[in-house]
Amino acid sequence: MTRAEAVALVLSRLTPEVLVVAADGAISREAYRAADRPRSFYMLGSMGHVASIALGLALSRPERVVALDGDGNLLMGFGNLALVGGLRPSRFYHLVLDNQCYATTGGQTCLSRQVDLAAAAAGCGYAWARRCGAGEDVAAAVDAWLSAPSPALFDLVIDALDPGPVAERIPLSPEEMAERFRDAVSATLAAE
Repeated sequence: MTRAEAVALVLSRLTPEVLVVAADGAISREAYRAADRPRSFYMLGSMGHVASIALGLALSRPERVVALDGDGNLLMGFGNLALVGGLRPSRFYHLVLDNQCYATTGGQTCLSRQVDLAAAAAGCGYAWARRCGAGEDVAAAVDAWLSAPSPALFDLVIDALDPGPVAERIPLSPEEMAERFRDAVSATLAAE
C-alpha cells in the first residue's frame, strides 16, 4: 500500500467533526489532496511534533483527534509516546505510516526497521497498539483501530518509496492554514 492510498483510506473513514493533525512533508500533502477540510491542521517544518500537537487538542477538545504521523517523524519526537501513554487522552488516535525510511528527503533508512513502534506505544501506556504488515486486510485493521479504546496507535507498514510523485504543495500559507483550522474549531465551540 502506498502512502497516498493509506492516507485516503483513513480519511475516508473519518466523520466531519474529527480533528486531524498531519505530519509535515508528504503526509500533509497527501492528506490535503485526498480530503482537504478546514478541521485538518497541516504541519509544515515541525518534524517530530505531530503527537504533541494532537495530544494538546485531545486534552482540550471534545472531538476525536487523529494524528497522521510518519515513522521517522515519530522517532524524532519519541518522548511523545510517553506523554500520550501517561496522560491517556480518551479521544486520541495515532496513525504511523511506516515506510522504514525518510522518503520525503531521499529514502534514507529509518530505525523503525529495528524498533517495534506498536510495542513501544503499548509499553508507554497506549490502551491499544498494533502493527499491520504487508498482506493483511488494511481496511479491517483501520476500522479496528478507529473503534479501539484510546489512546490507540496503529503502525501501518507502507511501500518504502511511492511509485508516483508526491502530491503538489498545499496552496495555502502556514498562516492561512492555522487561521482556517482555528476558525473551524472556534465555530464548533460557538455552536456547543
